[in-house]
Amino acid sequence: MSNYLLLDFLHILLFVYWLGPDWGVFVNGRRVADPTLSNGERMRFLKASVAIDFFPRSCVVLIVAVGLTLASVGHHIPLGPVGLTLTWAVAVIWLLLVWFTGYVLQPGPLKARLDGIHVNLRHVVTVALAGVGIYSLVSGAPIASQGLAVKFLLVAVLIAIGSVLRVIVKTWVADLTGVPGSEGAIARTYPHTRKLVYFFWLLSISIAFLGVTKPF
Repeated sequence: MSNYLLLDFLHILLFVYWLGPDWGVFVNGRRVADPTLSNGERMRFLKASVAIDFFPRSCVVLIVAVGLTLASVGHHIPLGPVGLTLTWAVAVIWLLLVWFTGYVLQPGPLKARLDGIHVNLRHVVTVALAGVGIYSLVSGAPIASQGLAVKFLLVAVLIAIGSVLRVIVKTWVADLTGVPGSEGAIARTYPHTRKLVYFFWLLSISIAFLGVTKPF
C-alpha cells in the first residue's frame, strides 16, 4: 500500500471524527439555548459541548496538516521537505494550543496569553489557505488543480466560521455566569448560530464531494 493511500485513508478518518462528534456539540447547544432549563443545567450542557468538541478541534488541525502532506505527496503543491517540516511544526504548535487552552489550563494569565496566540495562529492559517487558494485560482500556481484550490478556500472559510463560533460561545458563558451586559446573549445569537452551523455542514459536504469526485 502506497504512502499516498495511507495518507488518504487518514484524511478520511479525520474527516469522520471531525464531523461525527460535531452532531453531539449541536444537540447539546440546543439544550444550552433552552430557556426552560436552569442556568446550572444549561452550563452543564455547555461544558459537555466543549468536552465533545475536543475531537473536532483536534481533527481540523490534523486535517490541514495531512491534507497539505497529501497534496505534496501527490505532486499537487510544491511544498518540499522544508515546507512539510514547517507545516507539521505549525500543526504541532496549533494542536498543543488547542489542548492546553481548551482542556488543560485553568483560567488565568497564562491561559489568556496562550489563547491569544491560538486565535492569532488560526487567523494566520485562515488567511494563508484562503490566499493560496484564491491566488492559485487566478494564476494557476502554486496549485494547478482548480478543485484543490477551491478546497483550500473552503477549508479557510470553515476555520473562519469556527473562529466566529468560538466568540459566540464565550458570550454564552458570560450570559450563563451573569457577566453584566451579557444578559440574553444566548437568546439573541442562537438562531443565527444554528444557521451558521448548517452552512458549516454544507461546506463540509462540498469539500468531501470535491475530494472524492474531483470534478475540475
